Amino acid sequence: MTQESFTDGSFSIEAKHERMIRAIVRELMRKCESVGLHDEDDLFMEGILGLLKAKQTFDAERGVKFETYASLVISNHIKDVIKNKNNGDSGQIIELADPIDFAAKSELVEKKKILQEVLAICNDFEKAIFNAYFQGYSYQEICEIFDVNKKKVDNTIQKIHRLARSIYKDQLRLK
Repeated sequence: MTQESFTDGSFSIEAKHERMIRAIVRELMRKCESVGLHDEDDLFMEGILGLLKAKQTFDAERGVKFETYASLVISNHIKDVIKNKNNGDSGQIIELADPIDFAAKSELVEKKKILQEVLAICNDFEKAIFNAYFQGYSYQEICEIFDVNKKKVDNTIQKIHRLARSIYKDQLRLK
């Protein structure tokens, strides 16, 4: 089995699985207009979580190839994330005349930009850890998914928080 460069410690993804995830993401982006509103790298990270879910739930005794099963789990996981994000976004109504709502929206946009800058600095493993954390997985669940210890998860999350604070302070100085 060849291993792609997507490796950090004990976590790695085989090249064929990375290609499968990227193909699923491209196919979903081609088929669905609403997917175009999502970043391809973000959807790839969701695909990794779908692959990990497939690895945890795969039952070889059912007579199905892992790749067949994994492609369905990955595709469904990404579709669920898109659906949930789209439903959450469409439910928000912002009154532009209300300065409090406008300020809150502006602050969210600023935080999103900071987070994008931070994640651009991080490696794929750190992005995957943070993505799982951001989706509400506990440290323990993340440890089990990525087969790492709690200290590794905590250090990764804390590193991302430090980077975000640093970028935020730099932006305040520039204003």
